[in-house]
Amino acid sequence: MNQNLTVSVCMITYGHENYIREAIESILMQECDFDVELIISNDCSPDKTHLIIQDVLENHPRKSWIKYFNQDKNLGIMPNLFFALEQCTGKYIAMCEGDDYWITENKLQKQVDILEQNQDVGLVYSNIKQYIQKSGQLIDIQARFVQSQKDVIPEMLKSKFVEFATTVFRKTILEQVIQTLKKELEGKVIGDTRIILETVYISKLYFLNEVTAVYRILEGSASHPKQIDKYIFALKDTYFSRKTFVERNNLNRIWLSDSICNTNRGLINTAFVAAKYSDALKLLQNVLILEVFKYCSWTVFRRKMKADIWVKLFLSLVGIGSLRQKMR
Repeated sequence: MNQNLTVSVCMITYGHENYIREAIESILMQECDFDVELIISNDCSPDKTHLIIQDVLENHPRKSWIKYFNQDKNLGIMPNLFFALEQCTGKYIAMCEGDDYWITENKLQKQVDILEQNQDVGLVYSNIKQYIQKSGQLIDIQARFVQSQKDVIPEMLKSKFVEFATTVFRKTILEQVIQTLKKELEGKVIGDTRIILETVYISKLYFLNEVTAVYRILEGSASHPKQIDKYIFALKDTYFSRKTFVERNNLNRIWLSDSICNTNRGLINTAFVAAKYSDALKLLQNVLILEVFKYCSWTVFRRKMKADIWVKLFLSLVGIGSLRQKMR
């Protein structure tokens, strides 16, 4: 074992009593020729998350890997993430939130080997499966990667193709990124996109073409909220995470075209199926009209905003979508 190399796994958790054991055990099953520390920060969960972590700490044969912090008051997603990252001492930092899990026992070994052999790479990611908690479906996701480093940022601005649960960062790069983003991340829900974008701006991205992790989709979570106001905030924050990145680094604003259209499509589609007309109007009031005129290319606009979207927009405005939901 290389005693000079430690890899930190950063795990933040809140309200994950049904998932946290699987998440922790997927880290503890890793087979590596280096030391691993698992940093867990429980953000004052109101359920049995703490008790389950305590049980693992008492009974798992690899419990010594774990450094556990149980917050006595709720910090919020981003402050809890910052706290957990500050506890990481490894040369490399892997991410796995408390409701996701890994499925291969050599994930860390393979990704760390890549980072050791490629000093210009700041982030290694892999392919992933999605687990829809409500339906119990485990879905294969088509692998997404780009051949040329110059295409990474334009493609990432279209849609994020790197999932946090698959990532291993070079710590020196991640620390630089967090320093850049710390103020911007205050009060936000979209952290992973911001962190990944800034990382690939200052270092190279490497794709390990294997499925190594499962991303769990939970209704009502911070990234998939049910409440209309929270949904609008999360959807628009997804766009503004990209816009702020483009502005900060003086990049081509036309690269925002897909994200603008995707945001507007999400708002209109959700308005069309909204049960309340007031919710439909609230969603439509947040459509990014000025952003379309300022930054969106006509080619992308025509491709993304087809006739079906305009029909849904009209029917939502006159309340047909809400009426249909009531008739159901």
